[in-house]
Amino acid sequence: MSELYHDFSIFGIKNKQLPGIYYPNQYCKCYIIRAYIQLAIAKCKVSLDTPVSFAELFCADGYYTMVAQHFGATISYGIDNNKDGFFATANLISEKLGLTNVHFIQKDVNEINTLERVDIVANIGGLYHVSNLREILVKSYFMAKKYLIIQSVVSMADESDDYFESPAPGWTRGCRFNRKSFDTMIQDLGFTIVDQHFNELEGNTRLEDRGSVYYLIKVPEH
Repeated sequence: MSELYHDFSIFGIKNKQLPGIYYPNQYCKCYIIRAYIQLAIAKCKVSLDTPVSFAELFCADGYYTMVAQHFGATISYGIDNNKDGFFATANLISEKLGLTNVHFIQKDVNEINTLERVDIVANIGGLYHVSNLREILVKSYFMAKKYLIIQSVVSMADESDDYFESPAPGWTRGCRFNRKSFDTMIQDLGFTIVDQHFNELEGNTRLEDRGSVYYLIKVPEH
């Protein structure tokens, strides 16, 4: 298999990974995201037999979709529009890992309201690539029955309380908040925060792309 977007060593294998930003950025993000996935799955289980469903948005090669099943999700869905071509390898990787009940759906994130709800939704790969970030967040919130996991790139170049740009600086698409303005948006949406975190994506050199925010959100029954 050719070089992959993610390092899959958590599954006990060694694969070649794309060079450059991919390894440092994955390992800046993966410890907190994997911890949130594991905690959300644990909180969903009231017995060993409790089924837990999981969906990853902007899943690329489906890494966290597979991690969720590795951590005990009963069924996992990876959703991506395959715009960057990484999605094409997802099924092949899951087959080689011998994972069952992992399913991949090629669909635009704007259409997730047409999908069935799941216990845990992870919106962790591409919020900063869309201009309607708030709308996508709300859709993912209502897709989740119990927990929503959020990760997004934020700018470290502007610390204004109300900072927002669309398209993202230097891009023709996407958007940027900073740490403060993203958190204000989360608070304004009324989300119940279980935990939150911030760190730097050390593979990215531009301050506009270097910050990363994380949230574990408890979703009330609705």
